[in-house]
Amino acid sequence: MLPNQENNIQIQYGLLLQYNSLMKYLILILPLFLVAFEQAPIDASKLIEKNGIYYEADPLKTFTGTLLHYYEDGRVKERAGYQNGTREGLRETFHENGRLFEKENYKNGELSDLFQGFYDNGQLWWQGQAKNNLRNGQLQSFYANGQLKYQGQYKDNSQEGVWQYFDKDGSLSEIRCYVNNAQVELSGCSRPK
Repeated sequence: MLPNQENNIQIQYGLLLQYNSLMKYLILILPLFLVAFEQAPIDASKLIEKNGIYYEADPLKTFTGTLLHYYEDGRVKERAGYQNGTREGLRETFHENGRLFEKENYKNGELSDLFQGFYDNGQLWWQGQAKNNLRNGQLQSFYANGQLKYQGQYKDNSQEGVWQYFDKDGSLSEIRCYVNNAQVELSGCSRPK
């Protein structure tokens, strides 16, 4: 090996050692940096609510972050995301036993997309779709044993079309028809798409 090549290899090796040392340092401090700048959830009692908008008390500005409500014993009752004082993103409520009760999504302060409810044993209770703060689309409700209880369609918060109702064993027990949220004769009903 030529002296120049050996010198270059030693320099490259030295740089590699420095790089490895720097990477170890970054790996150690990066999590601390992320935690330091992450906004922690805030207790709702520390904010001011006016007309459905949450504000930080000092200085008075709309709240952005995760808001928490608590049961009297200190367990979390509700956790919800807020943007400029109104709900945005995921909202979850909890049974007193700590299990998830409701799971909803919000866009621009309005209920949107999938929403779900759960029994205190964790079993799915209901699920549906929402758009612009209104139930829109398929809605299903379940018995605590997991069997389908009923299902049907909503349009702008109004029951529409054929709704099917089931016994606890899963047997179809009744079919109803709704037009503009009013039950009508089954013959006047369109089938779900």
